[in-house]
Amino acid sequence: MSKERIKDFIDKQLENLEDSIYIIEEDKNHIYAIFSEILNENTDKEITFKILDEVLYMHSIFYGWKPVEKGVANKYFWIELLKTEA
Repeated sequence: MSKERIKDFIDKQLENLEDSIYIIEEDKNHIYAIFSEILNENTDKEITFKILDEVLYMHSIFYGWKPVEKGVANKYFWIELLKTEA
């Protein structure tokens, strides 16, 4: 899997915002972006990614696996990133 591709995707999404703090971890099936700060707020948010047939997917509890690099599909990234626990 390509940790660099996920990092590039996240950095592109956050390019006009204050620095968010995250690390990327990887196992044999998935790559995880673990955020400790988003929009100057402390958090403990984890977003799961995978690459399948050269397509980058992100997992959302509400929407399942969604491709996130084409068109407006990055909305799933933002929904997952900014949602608060009910």
